[in-house]
Amino acid sequence: MCVQWLPAQNISSKLDTLLRDKIFEDSDVSLAVYDLDADSMLYAHCIKKLSRPASVAKVVTAAVALERLGCDYTVQTRLCSKDNLSGGVNLYVQGAIDPLFGVKNLDTMLSSLPAGLIVDTLFADCSFMDSIYWGPGWSWDDTPWEFQPYISPLMLNGGCVEVTATPSSKGAPPVVECFPQSQFYCVVNEAVSGVNDGTKFTILRDWLQNSNVIRLRGDCNKKKSEKMNMYRSQDFFLAVMMEHLEAQGIVVKNSGFAQTPCDATEHHRSCRSIADIVVEALSESNNLCAEALSYHLGALYGKRPVQQDMGPKIMKAHLDYNLDMPCNYHIADGSGLSMYTYLSADIIIQVLRHVYARKDIYEIFMSGLPQAGISGTMKHRCKGTAAYKNIYAKTGTVKGVCTLAGYAKAANGHNLAFVVLNKNSMRARDVRKWQDKVCEVICNYR
Repeated sequence: MCVQWLPAQNISSKLDTLLRDKIFEDSDVSLAVYDLDADSMLYAHCIKKLSRPASVAKVVTAAVALERLGCDYTVQTRLCSKDNLSGGVNLYVQGAIDPLFGVKNLDTMLSSLPAGLIVDTLFADCSFMDSIYWGPGWSWDDTPWEFQPYISPLMLNGGCVEVTATPSSKGAPPVVECFPQSQFYCVVNEAVSGVNDGTKFTILRDWLQNSNVIRLRGDCNKKKSEKMNMYRSQDFFLAVMMEHLEAQGIVVKNSGFAQTPCDATEHHRSCRSIADIVVEALSESNNLCAEALSYHLGALYGKRPVQQDMGPKIMKAHLDYNLDMPCNYHIADGSGLSMYTYLSADIIIQVLRHVYARKDIYEIFMSGLPQAGISGTMKHRCKGTAAYKNIYAKTGTVKGVCTLAGYAKAANGHNLAFVVLNKNSMRARDVRKWQDKVCEVICNYR
């Protein structure tokens, strides 16, 4: 690959030229490039203007969580038991929004119980947070997709079921596989295989009725998978847990919800590191991971249940105190799903500078950022250019908004931070191509 290195004086003119692109006839952008090693701003365009950051908001959430909670912080899910007044045993599973808790974690937890145990009541302890499962400004019609789960302290498989349909013989229903399997939801297979009648194939939950009935409709002519969120994720967790207990030979007579007694006996504690959650939030743009970080920041208030707005308040207070932020910005959630979160390129560039100065945080943070042409949401971008492998950045996309922020390695060996906030554009593909040109220019900086 032949790369043309740009002289230093040309970075401004090159970026100025890009800002005259035709995509800005009906859209806007904020752009900041900062030389971290020289401690100087290389380029700034409309960096004070507020914009929806989309998933670039996770940059702020991850940075504040790592600093305030600490790199050794863990999210814990506990299994406890206590004898009841009738002489029987009650089980308690206590959750704190572990966004990566899966079926294998559940089975490991249940293996700590003695064989032949008879349980009077299995209680789910959901006292960590309140019952408001979505953030303010989240779109109601973004359910039933996995990127907007019903958040609860007990999340299994991200609160989702993965449904895979494979075509069978022509005209016959496709073969359907679901994970995790459970009686909690119902699959209605109304689809047919390979009839080529032009009918769109869909896998969809009856979300308008708050139902956990998953329907397959249309013509299935190739293998397709979808992840559906489950309404009332805590009930989903409890149902699958009961089924796995019964499969293990443990009888459960009843189930319900209650707080874990302080003198209960602990059988198992599942611990999820904050590093794992941050990496997943950044690399895969996992909204549940970002919201879990926000709730655990909110827990610093020391109040239970944690309310949704506590985490954003902690984030804003932290930025105001440590980075001398302007007052006219708003953080509504941890993931950037909210239509009420507004940040500027200046704010995000300051966060990136602050992370870079904290090497312990920076190491974890960088390990989560997608690498151009290599991993995550940047896997297919910037190939064949100077930006290939030299950009580590978080992407963000919602309707009308396309954003990018992270770090770049310049031709002169310097480390750069950059933020690109495109808004008011309905052509996300064109915007991403334009952003890739920006990445190439800043990586050519010498």
